[in-house]
Amino acid sequence: MSEQPSSGSRPLLPDQIASWLRLVCFIAAALIVTAYAYLAVRQAPNEEAGRRQDQKTLRADNAKKGLALINEPGRNADGTYRIPVKDAAALIAADNQVVAKIQAAAAPAPAPAAPADVGPFVKASDEQMKRGLAVYARTCIACHQPTGMGLPPVFPPIANAPIVVGNPELPIKFILQGLMGPITVGGTTYNSMMPPVVGVTDGDIADVLTYVRQSFGNQGNPVSADQVKAVRAATAGRSAMWTTAELGLK
Repeated sequence: MSEQPSSGSRPLLPDQIASWLRLVCFIAAALIVTAYAYLAVRQAPNEEAGRRQDQKTLRADNAKKGLALINEPGRNADGTYRIPVKDAAALIAADNQVVAKIQAAAAPAPAPAAPADVGPFVKASDEQMKRGLAVYARTCIACHQPTGMGLPPVFPPIANAPIVVGNPELPIKFILQGLMGPITVGGTTYNSMMPPVVGVTDGDIADVLTYVRQSFGNQGNPVSADQVKAVRAATAGRSAMWTTAELGLK
């Protein structure tokens, strides 16, 4: 009688083994590629989330420092003393000339900055300076102070500041949309933020910038409402704050 083949499992042939190995390698490669793609796609949102968190932390830190500076009595870096903003507001309400009196009693103004405007210096009218002082007292004085010296290390000075007397388009943008990021003024680096100033008209902005450009030792030409109107129209679609890096400021 002839021998019958064994009923047990037959050994895999070499071709079958190679096929299985190729399948396993293909699956492993597919898993590696999928994992890499997942991590690459996930990394970008994580970086954006980290950037947003850093900005949020910076804003919170600046807000905390700023509130302490404007709401608590204390001594400034230049040796002068400050009072809470609510007390300053009460003084201004009681005497609308108090800002001018404080300026007159303050230390002598710094040496005038060289005019950055092209053409001869033009002195603003007394009426525009008065209007500008009123807007300054209402919107700017808490941070930049009656002397324009600011409150280091959060609020930079605007006294004897080249950026103030330069192209007025920059400070107009600061007022309209705000500014954030590091900037060095007078040898001190400030990493803070200036929120947009709400409730001001083109005329208000022109008046307050004119006042600042011709006060605190600054000598810049007046700003007109038409200049402000042009910048407002050009940046109407912007909602985010300007950054110092974006504007080329250091």
